[in-house]
Formats: sequence, structure tokens, C-alpha cells
Amino acid sequence: MRRLRLTPVALTLLTALTVAPAAAAPPVQTTEPAFLITLNEELGLVSFWNITREDFCAWEAGGFVGDPPVTDLIPGTEVETGKGALVARLSATADIEVWALDADADLSGPCQDTDDQAGPWGFGSMTWMVNDNDLDVSLTRTNAFGDRAHGVVFEVGTGAGWAFSWTFQATIDRDEVFVVRADNTVIRPIR
Repeated sequence: MRRLRLTPVALTLLTALTVAPAAAAPPVQTTEPAFLITLNEELGLVSFWNITREDFCAWEAGGFVGDPPVTDLIPGTEVETGKGALVARLSATADIEVWALDADADLSGPCQDTDDQAGPWGFGSMTWMVNDNDLDVSLTRTNAFGDRAHGVVFEVGTGAGWAFSWTFQATIDRDEVFVVRADNTVIRPIR
């Protein structure tokens, strides 16, 4: 599975929220225009979480001007540690659209690769949780980040239900070495 992640600043918010030292600032509550687009080449599906394909493609065609046209702002928290690392977390449940890839998709982008489709393959909702223990990659610590999600999508026409879930975790150490620790996706029919 290959994931295409497209979000603004919230895109980089990923895994392992840690306890901040005593000198850390108090948590700040935020709302972010976060969204997620994933591509599953094996199944030939592209998903749009917290943004519709129509709205994303119009935003793309307009040059990505302004905030993304998300369905909802996503609540989060940010905490600055005593050493200057910014720890962040987002979590929410939102609608998801799943589109089939075009037969001639060249994987150049989610809009171009689905523009021959008459409509979504399925609809549903998914809970997405994102954590990052050093959002700005301060290099004062190993940056551990990632996301996980779970939800259900129903096929248009048949009404068949599919359970979707994934986990992604990675680290960037003080020497800026990037390592993927986990990247698992499960898509299975609901019986």
C-alpha cells in the first residue's frame, strides 16, 4: 500500500505524545483544517477523509489558495517542552469518500487518477488519530510520529460493508535518519 498524504501543517502531525518536562508550557487547544488522502494501489482505491473529492479537486485547480475546504476543523493539542520540542496530537471522526482508480491511472494525483469515475465507490466514516512528539523536528530528541485510523465504508450500489484500518509510525533521530517503524493496512469485508 502506498499512502499519499495531503494536508497543510497538520499533515506532519504524527505519533507518540510524550510527557513534557516540568518546565514545559501548558497545553494549547487547537483546531486544524486537517484532511487525509490515501491511495491503495493493490485495491485500486483512493480515499478522501474530511474533504470531498469535488472540493479537494476544485481547491487544487485554484492553486491551493487559502485554507483547504475541509468538512470540519479537527481538534488538537500542542505542548512545547522545556527543550523546545513541539508535541502535537489530533483526533477526530469524519466522513470518508472512497473512489476507484481510473483504468489508465498514472498515479499523478488523486483528481487526475479518478476523473473518469461517475461517482464514489463508497462512503463511510473513519476515526483518525495523529501524534508527533517533535512537530518542528527540533533535533533535541528523536522525533517519533505516526497515525492510525479505523472505520467502515459501504459500497455504492451493493451496500456491502468494508472495515478499514491502518497504522503508520516512524522516527527521525538527532542525525536526521528517517526510519519507518510500522506501516500496516487492513481492508476486509464485514460479514
